[in-house]
Amino acid sequence: MYTLVLDSRAESDLQRLHPSIARSIHRKLAWLCENCDNWRHKALKGRHKGKFTLKMNDYRILYSVDRHVREITVHQVGHRSKVY
Repeated sequence: MYTLVLDSRAESDLQRLHPSIARSIHRKLAWLCENCDNWRHKALKGRHKGKFTLKMNDYRILYSVDRHVREITVHQVGHRSKVY
């Protein structure tokens, strides 16, 4: 199992969302922590190179994975029209 880390931007992004959406995102992230080794991560290109994206309805979660420390760091959460 991986440890979840939210950077300051991701924390503020989640606080601005509707509570039910934020709860759903937290559940999705908990699932990702449990299934990270078996999940096929979608890598990003360009200025977000080295990060991955996780889709949840109209929202996107930008994160990175450190397999040595077994840690998932969430960098940004938001509506798909504003994240990239």
